[in-house]
Parts: sequence; structure tokens; C-alpha cells
Amino acid sequence: MTVATVPAALPIEVRGVSKSYGSLAALSEVTFDVAGGEFVSLLGPSGCGKSTLLRLIGGLEEPSGGAIAIGGEPVAEPHPQLGMAFQKDLLLPWRDVLSNVLLQADVRGIDRARLRERARALLAQVGLDGFERRRPGELSGGMRQRAAICRTLLHEPRLLLMDEPYAALDAMTRDQMALDLAAVTATRATTVVFVTHSIPEAVFLSDRVLVMSARPAEIVADVAVELPRPRDLHVRRDPAFTACVERITGVFERLGVLRDRRPTVPTAQEER
Repeated sequence: MTVATVPAALPIEVRGVSKSYGSLAALSEVTFDVAGGEFVSLLGPSGCGKSTLLRLIGGLEEPSGGAIAIGGEPVAEPHPQLGMAFQKDLLLPWRDVLSNVLLQADVRGIDRARLRERARALLAQVGLDGFERRRPGELSGGMRQRAAICRTLLHEPRLLLMDEPYAALDAMTRDQMALDLAAVTATRATTVVFVTHSIPEAVFLSDRVLVMSARPAEIVADVAVELPRPRDLHVRRDPAFTACVERITGVFERLGVLRDRRPTVPTAQEER
């Protein structure tokens, strides 16, 4: 009997990567590794180059200097095992939810019939069973983004790059999306690089959090999140979770990204 083997997750190597747009330097000598199957978040101030770095890893842009390898192979174009999720869901309004998810099969030239049941299973896993024939205009923002994530995961990518996919969602929907993402990636050989502005979100999802400085960005801290999996929202009460959030917050305070500007209340003596 032949035993099916599960493809190994893809490691990422980033070595001395810089990126400039004319005279504007976005990234400076960025170096880090992501192990196969690891979930790593990129966290930094707005405009620091997080999305740029993600596009470089995805092969959508070329670095000005340095090198990036995925699975030991230099990145020259998007990897065939890449799945990428963006801030906007980019669903096609004339297609129903199921057809939008199956668009991944159409683009890659894969027989739809092979992936139809997987598409339905992914939709059910994120709470969209029963909505397969709805159009995007009939869904909430959170539901649309869940459908977009299902489309990204349809071909079982071994590398998942996510560029603030929950940025436009309310706090409660973001929490549910984080739970959904943790569930759908937990049992698969998937390496994830996730861009976010939220420190608690990064800690909840990640094995490691890479903290980036202001532009031109460098990696200024590499924080391991030593919390057991699977995680639920109650983990945010764990002292280890709080300590990790506080450690990352402290890095941003030292960088001057976060500043405590509480107004000084004059004393009664000073008012006189």
C-alpha cells in the first residue's frame, strides 16, 4: 500500500534585503529566516515597508539589494505554492461565493470538479456554509474577507502571505477571523507571514513577531511567542500573553513610535 506523503512546508531566507524607490529608501539590510510551517508576523509603524517586504517575498517586486530564497530556491517570480491575501477581498461581484473561491482553480488551470468539495469544506470551516450561492454584495465585510481567505487556501498553498487582511474589520469580526485563520492553518504544512498593525493580534496568531523600525525599515526585535497551541481568545488573559504584548509595546516606546502623552493635571497649588 502506498502511503501519501504531506509536502514539507517552505522555509524562507531573507538576506540583507534593501528596497528603494528612486531616492526613497523603504528597506535597509533586512535579514531573517522563517522556518517551514512557522507563523511569523511583521509588525511596525505605518509606511515602514511591511507590505513592500511581503511583495518582495511573494516575487511581485525585485529587491534593490540582497537576496530572498524560498525552499532554498532564489525568488525570481511568485512561487507556485504561494497563496496571497490582501487588505481588500477583491471578490468578483458577478460571481457567487463558491465561484469566487473556485476562481483560484480557474486561474491555475485546475479542474474545478477536483476542488469543489474542498471549496465547500473551507467555506463551512469559516462559517459560510449556506452562503455558497450568495453574491458578494449580499455579504458583510467580514463574510467577504472569509470567502477571500478560502479562495487563497483552495490550492493548499505551502506558503501564505497576508497583507493586513483584517484591517477594515471591526474588533469582534477580527477576533473571529483570527480564530478562523488559526483553525484552517493548524493542520496544514503552511508557512505564514502576516502583516498587521495590531500587537495583540500578532501575539495571538504567531510563533514569532518581527518588529520593524520606521523607514528605511530594519528588523529591530525578534520576539518568540511561547504560548501553546491551539489557542483560543482566553489566552489573552494568560500572563505570558500580556508579557509578550508589553515587551513589544516597550520596543515601540523605545523607538518613539508610541509616546505617552497623558495631559498633566495641575495641582490646587499650581492653579493658585
